[in-house]
Amino acid sequence: MRIEAPESFWLNKTVYSNAERLYYEECSQIIERVPAVRTKKIKKKIKAMAARQNPQNLLYLNPLTLEANFFLETLEQVSLNSEVELDHELATLLERIMVGIERYMDRKPTYILPANGPGEGVALVQRKDLLKIKRTFNCIACANQMVGTNISKVVAHLSEKHYQNPNNVVVAAQGKQDRIQTKVAPRGRLMEVLPKKAKTLVTSDLTKIFKERYGVADKLKVITEYDAIEEDLISVLTPVFPNWAMRIYKFGSRISGIGTRCSDLDVFVDIGNTFDIFEHRASKETLAKLRAMRPAFCASNKWRIINVIEQARVPIIKVSHLTTGIECDICLNSLGFCNTNLLKYIFDIQPLAQYMCIYAKNWLERCKQTDISTYSITLMVIYFMQLHGLLPSVFALQHEQPFNQFVGPWIVNFGQKSLQDLRLPEADTDAPAVRNILGQFFAFYSKFDYERFLVCPYFGSAEVQIQHVEKLMPNRYSKYTRENPECTLQLRKPMVVQDPIQLNHNVTKAVTRSALKVFIDYCAQTASLMGEPSTNWRQRT
Repeated sequence: MRIEAPESFWLNKTVYSNAERLYYEECSQIIERVPAVRTKKIKKKIKAMAARQNPQNLLYLNPLTLEANFFLETLEQVSLNSEVELDHELATLLERIMVGIERYMDRKPTYILPANGPGEGVALVQRKDLLKIKRTFNCIACANQMVGTNISKVVAHLSEKHYQNPNNVVVAAQGKQDRIQTKVAPRGRLMEVLPKKAKTLVTSDLTKIFKERYGVADKLKVITEYDAIEEDLISVLTPVFPNWAMRIYKFGSRISGIGTRCSDLDVFVDIGNTFDIFEHRASKETLAKLRAMRPAFCASNKWRIINVIEQARVPIIKVSHLTTGIECDICLNSLGFCNTNLLKYIFDIQPLAQYMCIYAKNWLERCKQTDISTYSITLMVIYFMQLHGLLPSVFALQHEQPFNQFVGPWIVNFGQKSLQDLRLPEADTDAPAVRNILGQFFAFYSKFDYERFLVCPYFGSAEVQIQHVEKLMPNRYSKYTRENPECTLQLRKPMVVQDPIQLNHNVTKAVTRSALKVFIDYCAQTASLMGEPSTNWRQRT
């Protein structure tokens, strides 16, 4: 259980902590009083009987309800000691949740399911009541969202009279001028300042940056270490799948030309000619293959297991090749390899795209924007260059292809024409030109309306509206989503960047609203430092 600081807003916390301690001490004493027996079966039975005995005349609160009870009493105490009036409907809802958890946990359920589904379940609060609680913790006066884990922050905020109840009735009356200051001042405080490392990158000489990074990224596309990794992979996995055809495909930032020495090598292992098979979520057969690999890596003296991630959309095994020191992400999905082929083609015909992606990747790392992946920022660069007439749309490349290669419902090949055949200009790659277009890139995404439009390299056109994009998708998308309604493009997200090959994949679906706001602030400040005037889109709206 979390221990709060002395200056926290919790009240009479020792009482409940002692009650919990006494309860568990009493339970342990009951178990200790059980006489020793020789057989394990009798011992296990007596231990279970002792655990079911409840101490008499003992104050007990389930640990899950302690926090809720502290919070409720804290709010009540603040309402008594200040002019802020606690909303009685909110207090009732919180108490219902606390009592509901207490009763449900006393039943000692083995698992929890939704109340409207089969099996056990619990409905602590209705959806309409939950929306009232959410509105309470989203202050309209200063647009400050309170996180549920920072209870002291919530209580302090309520004591500042910013509180609005679920019925949108302002409790603390304010004058017009005071309300204006309340809205403006916290918004200014919430502006995230660009980290120093990112500022150093933005103000540094581009020639020096690209001299260091471009040469490394270009060499990493083809190095002899990859051959050793491929040979060792085949040697370690062949005994596991002796009757299956096997082939290794390398992809990712190292292969596309924007990687660094610290980058992982992504590897797709095709076991049994599964290249053309698409799985929105890994099947049992795919997971079984992945699990069968693990003992082979553990037993080998050339590999070391780092992690096994089975819950991801594309499950992977993270391993380290001890001979070369390169970490590898091994998967059983071919679309990553197809995406890398598209990026390699774009970087070959328009070198400026490669320069911009190398810079944007480094900028993203220095800003510590972990929610936005390297692949996501790469697609954003491509879309920006498409709008400036420097790159073709993926739709146009696939439309002119005489024959199509499919992975599930998705076309993965494309026509590889030169810029001259596409009637597109080759952009300058000298330092002033690159700096100028980078400034425009960051200014563009600081003004982009993420609520209405999506980043769509597939069409490569401006202002592709979120509410209409599914009507524009090709028939293969519509047919697939009709047969699999749960596999549609996730559009109800703060940020939508569509994969140009797997059209039902929003590569930024994990980006939260707060992370997007920070990204917008960083883009605006970067554009300003690069000499491109920019107004933050959040401030304009």
